Amino acid sequence: MKSKKRQLNQPEVFGFLTFLLVLIVASSILFGQISAATAEAATPAQKKDAPKPALIAVVGGTLIDGTGKEPLPDSVILIEGSKIKAVGPAAQVKIPKEAQRIEATGKFILPGFIDCHIHLGTETSRLEYYQDSNSLATLRALELMNNYLRCGVTAVRDVGSPVETMQALVRAQRNGYIDSIRLYPCGDLITITGGHAYTMHGALAVNGPWEWRKAVREMYAAGFKHIKISPQFTLEEARAAVEEARMLGLHITAHGGGGSDTIPPTMTKVAIEAGVECIEHLNEMDDEALDMMAEKGVFNVPTLQTYYASYQRNDISSFLIEKRGWSMAMHETLFKKAYARHILMGIGTDANGEYREMYPGIYFDEMRYFVRLGMSPMEAIVCATRNGARILGLEDELGTIEAGKAADLQIVRDNPLKSFDNLGHPELVILRGKVFKF
Repeated sequence: MKSKKRQLNQPEVFGFLTFLLVLIVASSILFGQISAATAEAATPAQKKDAPKPALIAVVGGTLIDGTGKEPLPDSVILIEGSKIKAVGPAAQVKIPKEAQRIEATGKFILPGFIDCHIHLGTETSRLEYYQDSNSLATLRALELMNNYLRCGVTAVRDVGSPVETMQALVRAQRNGYIDSIRLYPCGDLITITGGHAYTMHGALAVNGPWEWRKAVREMYAAGFKHIKISPQFTLEEARAAVEEARMLGLHITAHGGGGSDTIPPTMTKVAIEAGVECIEHLNEMDDEALDMMAEKGVFNVPTLQTYYASYQRNDISSFLIEKRGWSMAMHETLFKKAYARHILMGIGTDANGEYREMYPGIYFDEMRYFVRLGMSPMEAIVCATRNGARILGLEDELGTIEAGKAADLQIVRDNPLKSFDNLGHPELVILRGKVFKF
């Protein structure tokens, strides 16, 4: 006799489903607790395996921190990773046992210097003979960057070099292919057809306000955060570039008026009125232009030493000398007037690949020039450090040796407040917290 299959009634089905649901929920909770416990157990091991930022203590040296304050003897600078963690007298800064100690007793510690005006990727100022490739320009630029690292300059603003060259260097640093100084490029300088340096490999010639806006956008799209404009330009063109730069959060500077036979000196005032942040060079400026700079807080990079070298090589045109009164005395007088107006100035060399033999001396010759024309050694050091960072728009990150700032500094043997002769020959450079010995 066949047995009949038993059919579950509705209450039994509901009970079975309820039991199954409870089982699933309980399993999920249990699995979650196990997973959480596993994660908690793994976290300390993971944290233990993660490398801690390196600690470095620079001890015993006399600190000249770039702010203009009096030197601090027997100082301690504690570096954690790429940042400065603490700065102060040895009696006040506790040094962790695990920190690497760098002895600087009897020596002097300064911030890394900043060159605010350089052309790493261009070969010559004689534009009509210019022939180059992006590959060669990149290799030459890297050589100059490494030369600067060895002499204590840890950051540069390039104000006109080929776009591809500058992009390659920035990306190579970002990806860890090269390890050199900080680079803040403008890419192509922007000018008009027929304008200053328009044939240079590293210039973009455009015409009319909308083309100038587009040129700024192109440099922004290429990855650059700084813009350089060069005469000639109308007020409308310069304003368009400035407005575009401000909208995109970029910094913008301008070549000062003059500089060639065809550029009128009024271009400086046009650039200032348009709203640029900085003027490159000191030439053919009247008192009104200097007053405008002082009133608007416009920075200046004089590049005196490169003008001096140009006069020595007879590279200044006879037209400028004979018809427009150019002389080294003109640049020096303008410097003194700018200094008297408290216009903030930075150190710039305007050097390029043609003048490789001038590195690194031209940078420190520029600092000496500032002192010869009336600055104190401390003021010239501030120009090379804190002022440079302000011109870059990076005063919260670079330029001074203070807690929270980038760990970019150098150790020199002799007191730079007595002589600049030892500058350019540091015993040690720290860049991004990494130690370079030479």
